[in-house]
Amino acid sequence: MFNFSGSEIIFLLILGLVVLGPEKLPSVLRRAGRLYGEFKRMTSDAQSEMRRAFAEPIRDIQQTVSSYKTEFEAGARSVADDLRSDPVQPTPQQPPLADPPASGSTDPDGAPGANPEQGPLA
Repeated sequence: MFNFSGSEIIFLLILGLVVLGPEKLPSVLRRAGRLYGEFKRMTSDAQSEMRRAFAEPIRDIQQTVSSYKTEFEAGARSVADDLRSDPVQPTPQQPPLADPPASGSTDPDGAPGANPEQGPLA
């Protein structure tokens, strides 16, 4: 949990020995060990309680997703079978429709105001 290496633990023990002294260090370490054990038990209990609380909703979601997956796969197989048995006939390509020309305000190249009859600011 804390990812201490061996040298870091030894350093902390020596520091605790210097700060607390040899009389208090064993009792402080025992108390710290008990607190750590209690903390681990509490987090383990909370974790198992959360797993129990969410087990049924997660199971329901998994079943729903599984049923959607089954329906989707069946639909995809049906479409694939239909395409294999009756392939779609290609439709003939039609040329795109041309846009109708504008009302005389552009030249054939599409530049506005190029109609000499209208003048430059028409």
